[in-house]
Amino acid sequence: MKRTLAAALLLLLAAGCANYQLGSMLPADIRTVYVPTCKNQTAEPLIEQDVTRAILSQIQMDGSLRVAAEDNADVVLDIVLTKFWLDPVAYESNSSSTANQYRMSIKASFVLRRRADGSVVVDSPSVTGWYDFDFAGDMTSSKNIALRPAAEDLGRRIVSQIVQYWP
Repeated sequence: MKRTLAAALLLLLAAGCANYQLGSMLPADIRTVYVPTCKNQTAEPLIEQDVTRAILSQIQMDGSLRVAAEDNADVVLDIVLTKFWLDPVAYESNSSSTANQYRMSIKASFVLRRRADGSVVVDSPSVTGWYDFDFAGDMTSSKNIALRPAAEDLGRRIVSQIVQYWP
């Protein structure tokens, strides 16, 4: 009886994992990617540099794709930064109008295209990365500190959409 129950339980657990796949779910012909500098359509200057660096770093950490020169890449990842904003998320205890914590958000769209024929592999009109940070000193310094983690979050989300979801 115990063996039958154990076997049935093992079979049930195995069936639940039948469609699970480790690693990349990219098509077999996609192994290398070229990532040009993001296009910045926001009013925030120079964020495209931090976001591009973060995306390259996330691609390398994920390991599903290798970064390559444009001429040698299977696909090209074009990213447009479409919105940058700050929202207050916490206020000083003695003042309901003085924020002491903010959320930095960066919104982007991206298209992953095969270099050989220009066919679209993945197209996302909207993905947002964000980071909550404490206001310390002046806003410029606080924003500079928060930009890297916000860019990394956006990079993580973009790379995840590229390598983990395939219909």
